[in-house]
Amino acid sequence: MKLNIKTMAIMAMVAAIYATVTISQAAIGFGPIQFRIAESLNLLAFFNPIFAPAVVLGVLIANLFSPYGLVDIIFGTGASAIAMLLILATKKLTNNLFIASLWPTIVNAIIIPLVILIGGGSAVTFAAFMPIAATVALGQFVVVTVFGYTLCRVLMAKYPKFIEMLASLPA
Repeated sequence: MKLNIKTMAIMAMVAAIYATVTISQAAIGFGPIQFRIAESLNLLAFFNPIFAPAVVLGVLIANLFSPYGLVDIIFGTGASAIAMLLILATKKLTNNLFIASLWPTIVNAIIIPLVILIGGGSAVTFAAFMPIAATVALGQFVVVTVFGYTLCRVLMAKYPKFIEMLASLPA
């Protein structure tokens, strides 16, 4: 990755957008039922790998304001990093945007319920874990796969030059 001024500025803008949107919508961005609108930015990494660390940085900044404290800062951000690595691997192995859009749902449905339970001081039991996993998965699926994937497909069809520009940024 070439960390020139242009690349760093683009990464900073994406991180700032993620953090600002998530923090401004904290009521729906944290908790067992969450619809982090900014999660749709995960799919930017499919078009250019420079967006992966940018989104993870945005998650880290947003999670500094999490009611779950250090647990969310470390493991919530870690979940995003894992999802990003899987999106990048999917791009490389299958070039399938739909499959890539599923990774944030899968990873967050496993890790975020643990963050919520442990960070909230609750016991981690199967009975407590499963409903939170279901609602986190639903939120991620709606935001990333339904909204994000659909938006990307529309942009790819109607604005291919925009997608080419994203892909051509220095990486």
